[in-house]
Amino acid sequence: MASDGETTFMYRVGGIAVHDGHLLVEHNVIYDYCFVPGGRVEYGESAAEALARELYEELGEGVDVGRLVLVTDNFFEHGDERFQEVALYFLVALAPGSKILGRDGVFEGAEPGTKFRWIRVDEAEQAVLFPELLRARVRAIPQTPEYIVER
Repeated sequence: MASDGETTFMYRVGGIAVHDGHLLVEHNVIYDYCFVPGGRVEYGESAAEALARELYEELGEGVDVGRLVLVTDNFFEHGDERFQEVALYFLVALAPGSKILGRDGVFEGAEPGTKFRWIRVDEAEQAVLFPELLRARVRAIPQTPEYIVER
């Protein structure tokens, strides 16, 4: 718990890219965990615009932002800090000729320090993927938007 009792609020978007039974994840190699690529929404941007911008910055190529699948209120602690992250997750598609499709192992993104990898969707529940609520949902992507609170 934060010693000052304050919680940091974040508004984030994430892209769920599935290709050939694999999910694209950003890999934090220092702490060895994964999350779907995306980032913070900037003032004046729609969620879909923010996601397209973030993925272009991180991957170095455009994506097709599809339908909204998850809206989450995720409350968590990291060290001595508390966070509330409101996140919208959209399906995204990479172009058929994308240099990222089918890459093996951990690979560099376009933005310095970003690393990505593909994980098998059928192994997502055992992966160190955050937020945890994604682990089951990427195996069975909701047909209509789903709202989830995770504490």
